[in-house]
Amino acid sequence: MSRINLWAGLLMAGFGTLVVFVLIPYGVAEPKRINFAALSPSYYPRFVAYALIILGTAVAIRSFLSPDQNAKPSDDIRPDAVLRTTLFLGLLLVFAATVSWLGFIVSSFLAAMASFWLAGEKRPHITLPIAILVPTLLYFFFLKVARVPIPLGILKPYLEGI
Repeated sequence: MSRINLWAGLLMAGFGTLVVFVLIPYGVAEPKRINFAALSPSYYPRFVAYALIILGTAVAIRSFLSPDQNAKPSDDIRPDAVLRTTLFLGLLLVFAATVSWLGFIVSSFLAAMASFWLAGEKRPHITLPIAILVPTLLYFFFLKVARVPIPLGILKPYLEGI
């Protein structure tokens, strides 16, 4: 049994459970009437939380049933894993701090490109289309379909009338 994977799976499932039963009920204001469940403020966080519970449970079960008794945590961990994780958490803080004045699209693009770099992905023909299209499509989905205002930031003069 790989202990690190067992604990990681249990931690993921536990965090997902915390989100479903504590953070969403106490932290998300729900309107009384919603025409479509997908437009509820808790829909996507709940979806991600359930995915964490399912995937975390699967990782824990798989590590428990795994015949690999000799796996050492150091065999699976990159030497710079702590640094990369710390930089990624710092990146999330920078994203949260800049989204209101840079705007969702620009901040998401920069955060995605930095995330790709931290993950070791250097192929621009893969990273650039994803970093451009995903934030742009998400912006228009939330603006046009969900009717949720998203900060435009520096792109406001170009996107305001669309």
